[in-house]
Parts: sequence; structure tokens; C-alpha cells
Amino acid sequence: MTSRTVPERTAAPAPRRPPRSSRLRPERLPTDLVRVALGLLVVYAGVLIAQQGRLPLVERDLFRLFNDLPAAVLPAVWLVMQLGNVLAVPALALLALLRRRLRLARDLLVSGLAAYLAADLVKTLVGRERPAGLPVGAVLHEGTVGGAGFVSGHSAVAAALATAAAPYLTRRGRRVAWALAWSVALARVYVGAHLPLDVVGGVALGWAIGSLVHWVAGVPAREVPPARVEDLLRRFGLPVSGVVPASVRARSSQPFEAVDADGRQLYVKYLEPDRHERDRLHRLWRVFAVGDVKDADALAPLGYQAEHEAVAALTVERRGVRVPSVLLARGGSGDAVVVQEHVDGRPLDALDPAELTPGLLREVWTQVARMHGACVAHRDLVASSVLVDRTGRPWLVDFGNARTGATDDETAVDVAELLSSLAAAPELAGSDPAVLVTTATDVLGDEAVAAALPSLTPLALSSETRRRSRAEPSRLDAVRAAVHARLGLPDPERPVFPPAGPVARVLVAVGCAVALAGPAVAAGVGATLDSVGPEGWRWLGGAVLLAAAAALARATAVRHAADRQVSVGRALVVTLVARDVGLLRGRDGERRARARLLERAGLLSAAAHAATVRTALAGLVGAAVVTVAALLLAAVDGVSPDWQSPAAALPAAAAGLAAWLMVGTGQLLARRPAADPAPPVPPGPPVPWRQRMAVLGWAGAAVALEAAVLAGAVQAAGGGVPVLAVAGVSAALRLVRTAVPVADVPGMPEAVLVLLLGVLGMPVAAACAAVVVTRSLTTWLPAAVGLAVDLRAHPAVGRTLP
Repeated sequence: MTSRTVPERTAAPAPRRPPRSSRLRPERLPTDLVRVALGLLVVYAGVLIAQQGRLPLVERDLFRLFNDLPAAVLPAVWLVMQLGNVLAVPALALLALLRRRLRLARDLLVSGLAAYLAADLVKTLVGRERPAGLPVGAVLHEGTVGGAGFVSGHSAVAAALATAAAPYLTRRGRRVAWALAWSVALARVYVGAHLPLDVVGGVALGWAIGSLVHWVAGVPAREVPPARVEDLLRRFGLPVSGVVPASVRARSSQPFEAVDADGRQLYVKYLEPDRHERDRLHRLWRVFAVGDVKDADALAPLGYQAEHEAVAALTVERRGVRVPSVLLARGGSGDAVVVQEHVDGRPLDALDPAELTPGLLREVWTQVARMHGACVAHRDLVASSVLVDRTGRPWLVDFGNARTGATDDETAVDVAELLSSLAAAPELAGSDPAVLVTTATDVLGDEAVAAALPSLTPLALSSETRRRSRAEPSRLDAVRAAVHARLGLPDPERPVFPPAGPVARVLVAVGCAVALAGPAVAAGVGATLDSVGPEGWRWLGGAVLLAAAAALARATAVRHAADRQVSVGRALVVTLVARDVGLLRGRDGERRARARLLERAGLLSAAAHAATVRTALAGLVGAAVVTVAALLLAAVDGVSPDWQSPAAALPAAAAGLAAWLMVGTGQLLARRPAADPAPPVPPGPPVPWRQRMAVLGWAGAAVALEAAVLAGAVQAAGGGVPVLAVAGVSAALRLVRTAVPVADVPGMPEAVLVLLLGVLGMPVAAACAAVVVTRSLTTWLPAAVGLAVDLRAHPAVGRTLP
């Protein structure tokens, strides 16, 4: 990542200061999109609650708690409340403009106005009463306020302004900004203008809009004055001169160069106190999407982080790794620095392809092997973290993310990162991926390189490597292919199935359409739609959330079945794409697709098939456990459904059976001999009981959540059926569908569910509505998402998956 100087006693010329724009390049963070999603989710939940038409007792008590405060605090409250007034938006933007903070002014203006308009739109759509129109005994400190209540416009504007300003403020400044935003929200409750749910929804809406603006426009990097770094080093006992920003790109620190009293040129890392690795939401996103966090110590005090980096560098230096000597590692109140001797060299990705010889690569991998031999994982081993000095010797630098006492999985990520970074570097476009892999296996061994396969995917890599891989994605594919070829592993891109004929595809497509719409048409589309009343939309929102939770639970089961070698996010993609494949290829095709997708994620072929088998068995046992538990609870609770004749549901069931015949015929036509038969699964080491219980637990949770989806859909369609009876029916049907593959062919679940709900006493139109909602959320929508993901990831879809 940097270039530094080999220790010499002669002073080096001061480096040229890089252009200001290169050091303050805005950065788009994926966690801003996560914030947008979370904020909108809170708003949606608030909409569902607000549309009930009833005021929850908790909300009423909270309202009285603030609204009953004495009138003496009104002047102070009124003053703070003006920060949520729409007129505060141009005022604050103008103030930022006068201080020459152009980006801050832009973000404040766009976020504030967008929040104001969005809040008005939500008010129009929801139409919730203000406290003055509800029996809450409101004290109207400002008189009667007209208009709808949900969401609070003042709260939305204040939260949007605080979110927009956050990247430009210090940590203390951000706390003050958010304290003011919440003060505005509570002030609206105090004056009797809004209920607590209104202001919570407003804050969430403003947070989402401000985060969206940051994602679109980017978040600027912070600039640290060189004088501040010079004073800090002098305070720590290292007087230096000529401190200037280093001409390097750094992601989690501010790099500087300086000269000490003896004339040595130094490299100074000023640890950024507000870098995004310290964001807890960022860390949660990394765990979900990839399964790890790059900087494990990012939440620790800055002084500890500096000392940890020094310890890691000194540890590997003692084991013969060529690293710059650490001269100082100290932290103060909100500041920390790591000072090393400067290495005069070029990063690997700055070399010409002709200079990246096999001999140099072997020496690089030798340094990596020594580092791993000391049980230290670099965790940011991009090509720019390896410098080549004037004599051609490689140096490893930048141990800010290093992990001492590292596991084999963590060291494997280093191998994947360096291979991917070298392959993705545009300066090394002429280098051969086979040479990169061959030199790695010659030094590290086949097992170490094979262990890196799960991390040879974009999300597992650093942001810099991902950015470069997007420009030339085929380079990363070439590295994976080279690893498989070098180790004699089957190509994960090899065909799974022979092409399905057009007749099979048409039959399956028409059959799926009939399975989705046929029961509703048979029962009457108008009657089916009318069965979901205004109160039912709240239950539909809950069903959507439960379906999402079920998908995550199933993905987590796949992750544990794969011995946690894939992340939850990657496992979710596996389950969604396999669900889509199963519509055409049946249960066996879904299983093969899941195994192949796990193989593409980096698992070896036998391990991928073993994980698929474990997931299927866990699903079967989990369905049985949930079925028995639901029936026992129903018996204990004395549930007694109002049994009815299913005669009225027979036409809808017949539509489902017709769909089943069409889809089943299409799957039979598509079921030719597999292009790649499943390998026999070797016995292998016994699976730890904790892993077995984790797979079983998450698989059972997925079944239970799917049963809850059906229960929510039944309530949305008018209810009338005991919840435990519905849960038992859903779990029992899942058990049969898992044990008997033909029962899982689209059309059959629809027919059976309509009949069973009719037997339990549900009107046929309401039963069809519940079935359409349930199957859409648990089958059709996941399959559609899986198809979209698969088409985007693999355009030549006919070679591998249907």
C-alpha cells in the first residue's frame, strides 16, 4: 500500500505533496445502503402499526410522559425544535457554504429537502391522526396543529440533517448532532404535535434519506493537518521535521512522511479515529456478507491498535520476515501513530509484468510463508502491501489489520487476497495467473492454496481489490481456474445439466403460472382479493418479514453444513439460485445445483455434496420436530378446528393438480442423464455434534418460520382457523414434501394446502388468498430473485444451470 525507504543515514528529499483532490476522494460505503434498508424497514413497521387504527397502551404512556412536562420548558424546547423546521435546511446549508464546505452544504440541502418532501408523502398515504384528535388527554403547548401525524416532518428533517453532517464532524460533534435531532423529535411529542411512533418513523425516514445521499454522492475522507502530526510526534518524544502527506493511497489511516533529527526518512501512519472499520454496522455487514471482519481490533482504543500493529510487525520480523523497523507506536486521547523506517521501493502492482518474475514471486511467497509460520495473518495482503526495494527484495508492510495467533482459515484469506490483487492489478495485466498460482503452490504447498478457494470471491476481498476486479472480472475467474488446474480439481464452471428442450421449459413455465394463479381464478379473483381486508395488510407485512427470516435461517443452515466456509450472504445466494433451478430440474436438480454453487464458492466437490446431504437431512428432521411440536401444543391447548367438507375447494385444488401435471411432465422431459454425476461422498472426519445441532436448529427454525408465514397469510385473509392447527399443517406438509420429492413439484403444495385449509373451516376464496401469499413469499419470489442473481452472475447460463 505504501512505498518506504530502506534505513539509511542520509536524508531523503522531501516527497512531493499529492494533489488535494486525490487525498479527499469521496468513498461510497455499502453500509450506507444497509442504513437505507434499515431505516425504510422501521418506517414500514411504523406504517403497519399506524394503520391498525388503535393506539397502543405503551405509546400512550410514553406520550403522556413527555407531554405532561411543565410549560416552563417551552421556550427552550421551541428553540431546539426549530432545527427540524424546513427553513433550517437552507440556513444551515448557507452557513456551510460561507465556511467553504461545499460538499457539506450540498448534502445538507439535498437531504433536508428530500426528507421534508418524503415526510409529506408518507403523511398523505398513512393519514394517521395527531394527538389532538385522539383520546390521549393531549396538552397542546403550541395550540392545535393540523394535518396528518405519521411521520413527523420535523423529526425527519432533523435526522436527515444530522445524518448528512455526520461524516464532516468529529465524534463529539456527531454525538451533539444526533442529540439535537432526538431533542427535536421529543420536543414534537412535548408540544402535543406528534405521538412517539410518529417521531420514531420520522427519525428513521431522515436517517434513510441522509444515508442514501451519502451513498449516491460519496463520503469524503478526512484531512489531518501535518502540523498536528508533527506536534503529536514531538509530544511522544520523536522530534521530526518536514511532515507532509505521503504520496500513497491509504484506506484506514492517514499516511505521512517525515525526517527525524538523524536525517532518516520516516513513514508515519496516523490512525484515523473515525474510519468505517470502527462502525459496528459495517462490521455486522461484513459478518453477514463474507463471514469475517477485516480489522478485528477496530473498536479497541487507538493506542492499543497502534501497539498491536507494532507487535505483529515485530513478531514476524523475529521470524525472518522482511518488514520495516518500528520506531514508535503510541496513542493519546483520540490520536495514535505508528512510525516506521521508510522503504524506498515500489509496490508489486506498480511493477511492469516483465519484472514480476517467477523468482520474485517465489521470494514474495517465502516471506508470506514465514509470516504464516509465526501464526500471523496479514488480513490486508493486497499487492500494494508488498514493496520491492532497489535490490529486488520484497518487504511486507502495513500490519494494521494483522491477527496474531491466526487460524488456518485466516491465513488462507491472505493467500486469496494476494493472488486476487496481483491478478486484478491493471499494471500487471500481462501477467499469467498460472504463474501466480504455480509459485504459490511451490512455496506454500497445495493444501494452503486449496484452502484459499472459498475466499477467491469478490465479497471476501478488500474494497481495493474488488474495485479493480470490477474492471476486469475475468481475471479473478482465471485465478480460480488456474488453482483448479494446478491442483487437479474439477472445474466448477463445468456443465451440471444438459440443455433442457423447449417443450420442457414451456410446460414448466405454464405450469408454474397455473400453480400461482389457478386456485385464485378457480375461486374467483375478485372474491380472493376481497378476502384481504384493510386489517389484513398488517398481517401481510408480518408475513413478508417472516419469509425473509425463513430464507436467512435456511441460508444459515447451509453455512453450518458447509463447516462455515461460506458466509450467510453467500449461502443465501446458493439457496435462492438452487430454488430457481429446482423448478425445472426437480429435487435432484436443486440438490446438484446447490452443491455446484457451493463448489463455486470455494468448497471442494466432495465437501459441497456432503454439505448438501447434511442440509437435506437436517431439513427432514427439523420438519418432523416442528410437526410433532405443533401437534402436541395444539393438543395441550385444546385446539378443536371447525371441520368442514372440502367440496367447495375442489375446483381450486383441481387447478393445482393440473399445474402439478404440467410441471411434473416438464421436469421428466428435462431429466436426462446428468452432465456431471455426483461424486461419491467419502466418509471423512466425523461431524462435531455442535455443528450437527446448529444445522438441525437452523433448518428447524426455517420450517417453523415458514409455518408462521402461512399463519400470517391466513390471518390476513380473515383468519378463523387456529394458529397452531395452521402451523401443524404447514410443518406436516413440509415434512411430506421433503421426504417425497414428487409432492414438492409446484401445483401439488397449492392443491393440498387449499384442501386442508378448507377442511379446517376456511372459506375457499380466503384459503386461496392465503395459499397464493404463502407460496409467493416462500417459493415464487425466492425463485425469481435466484433467477435474477444467476443471470447476472453467469450470463452463459445454458452451460451450467438452466
